[in-house]
Amino acid sequence: MVIATPRPVGYFLTDSFEVGRPFRYSLSVRHPAHQEVVFPDTARQFAPFVVRELNVYPTRTDSTGSLDSAVYTLISFGTASAYLLRMPVYLVNATDCTALWASVDTVFLRSALQTSRLDTLQLATTTTIAPVKQQLNYPYLLTALLITALVAGIIYSIFGKSIERHWALYLLYQRHMRFLKEYNRLIRGMDPDTAADTANRMVVLWKIYLQKLKNKSFTSLTTREIVEQIADDRLADALKEVDRMVYGGTFSPQSQAALRVLRDVATQAYYRRREKIKPLSPTRIPPVPSPASPPVAVPEPAATTQPV
Repeated sequence: MVIATPRPVGYFLTDSFEVGRPFRYSLSVRHPAHQEVVFPDTARQFAPFVVRELNVYPTRTDSTGSLDSAVYTLISFGTASAYLLRMPVYLVNATDCTALWASVDTVFLRSALQTSRLDTLQLATTTTIAPVKQQLNYPYLLTALLITALVAGIIYSIFGKSIERHWALYLLYQRHMRFLKEYNRLIRGMDPDTAADTANRMVVLWKIYLQKLKNKSFTSLTTREIVEQIADDRLADALKEVDRMVYGGTFSPQSQAALRVLRDVATQAYYRRREKIKPLSPTRIPPVPSPASPPVAVPEPAATTQPV
């Protein structure tokens, strides 16, 4: 028995499919054994489906002819309720090909959504934010610390001594400015009634400042011992005048002059200390001014106050 006109048979192996889920389509044709057939191109002829896999089976030949068959695994992302598919098989002739079409088959979309009783769905009105633990990037942190330490080490090896000298000068300057500010404030606030107490506070402030400058103990020294430690011809008379204010309660025009001598001695000690740590290049720290103290009224009718 010989088949005169081959007719392909094409159908879906399932009657429905889900979006994105694979399903299969079978295509076969029985034809004369001497006739060559070609199955459709999987890249263009299966729209709107996408061919995911093709299984071709060996040709089976008997007395009735040859049977060629293939199964196509398809995927669809469409949302239509049904799709129709009709595929050809090409019969190769001497000069061209003849398309032999299979019957139309239908496949239906099977939705995975539950469409019943949609009115019972409720949206969440509140949500709880889950805390996320922050993680530290330790390799990056270690790299940054190493780079910082390396740069700091290079800078210190080049400019370390200069930086230390300038920093020491800056601290020395700030300390002297605080001393002058407090010392001058006490001079301006001095009057005959508070002369003894104010002079005592100024002497204590002066001794503490000299102790920091010279790294020697001055607070426990007597007047004679201080004069021996500091070479200044004015210092002995100035300290005696201050002692008369502190212990005798006297206040005269020479009292403020004696206090100014103590201030000058401290300023000279500051400059000597500054020269010891002064860098090779001139420092930009401005010189310390010695502001004049305002005159203080002295309880002597014939005496006049001396400007500071």
